[in-house]
Amino acid sequence: SQDGNQSGSAQKAGGFPFTDEAKLIPHRMQQVLLNWIFIVASAALMLDFGALHEIYTDPTSRFAELCNWFGVLSCVCWLLGFILLAHWLHSVGATPMGLVGCYMKLVASCFFNLQPMTGTMNDPLLGGPAGLWWSNLTGILFFHIGNLVSCLDFYLHTPPGADKREGWLHHGNLPVTAMWVYQAATWFLVASNLMSCTFNGASWAPLVDTPEPPVYTCQFAGSSLLLLGSLIYTVWCDGFRNFSH
Repeated sequence: SQDGNQSGSAQKAGGFPFTDEAKLIPHRMQQVLLNWIFIVASAALMLDFGALHEIYTDPTSRFAELCNWFGVLSCVCWLLGFILLAHWLHSVGATPMGLVGCYMKLVASCFFNLQPMTGTMNDPLLGGPAGLWWSNLTGILFFHIGNLVSCLDFYLHTPPGADKREGWLHHGNLPVTAMWVYQAATWFLVASNLMSCTFNGASWAPLVDTPEPPVYTCQFAGSSLLLLGSLIYTVWCDGFRNFSH
């Protein structure tokens, strides 16, 4: 098993909203908790990007001033969520490749936390209100590679309950679908970070200024897809309806 595994290949044919099928997921309530944390992380990331672009139009607005704090909320949630996911994966006996993918995203979330943390410090030696220039780029590269590893793991080791003969919205296939949505999200976020990164003040950087459409389009596409992937995982574990063991 790996990201999004559930026990048993035999499932009740209950269909959407998958209440019966979700009961077969081992330690289901852990999945409910961590996926709600990922929903908060994704929503806070969208607000972070929105506040970032508000800085370029009205830097004194209350929304703009919350930029780094939205970042703090998002990054702390990613870190907490992946710690819980790693625990769940060990509990269900995940494949080594599944664990590697998860731990790469756990490392990514550590790097993510450096930018808003140093940004709220507003220390000129640490990049001022923008924070460390390299932490977000490093983090999203780890996150993206982790998603690629997780998708490869699903391809090589079909998770219990998944069925390649069924569609992407078959209950057992939802974790695979969600992981591919996550991978699509991080393609956009890698692009936005590469375009807008200052590379420590290099004369040729940034490749595209942050307020320009290519950057904010990729930022909001990536964060929206992370939210969508988290919603799919939450549907898979019946996390919108069933909050009891």
